Amino acid sequence: MEKTDNSLTLKKVYKAPVALLWKVITERKHLQQWYFDFDEDWKMEIGSTFEWSAGDNKGKQWLHRGKMLEIIENQKLVHSWEYVGYTGTSVVTWELHSIDEHTTELLFSHVFTVPFDVTQPELATENFEKGWNHILNISLVEYLEKM
Repeated sequence: MEKTDNSLTLKKVYKAPVALLWKVITERKHLQQWYFDFDEDWKMEIGSTFEWSAGDNKGKQWLHRGKMLEIIENQKLVHSWEYVGYTGTSVVTWELHSIDEHTTELLFSHVFTVPFDVTQPELATENFEKGWNHILNISLVEYLEKM
């Protein structure tokens, strides 16, 4: 994962056809298995908002909110990422490129457009880096291997 002052990016190749990887990153039934358990408002419609909760190592649950910004089927998903009650906003982009019928490259980025609340150490960029490394390099890989 590459890190700058305001972004995290990752380029990763998965052993999965582009259509399958698209389903796994966009369908709630799959996302619940390897990523987060989004609320029932998860809709693949530009402008729709959705929420999810996730905890930190101290047991605190953080309420997240996102909004769908761009959707190009089997190619690109862009959504915002915020924490309800805290300052800051970011944009997450999942861009898929088919390498061949069994392999897909993911270009992933998480750009912090307005830095998250600096009074909350849990919202430090380093924590996102650790989290995304685990999610994209372990959780998603293991889930795809089971399919």
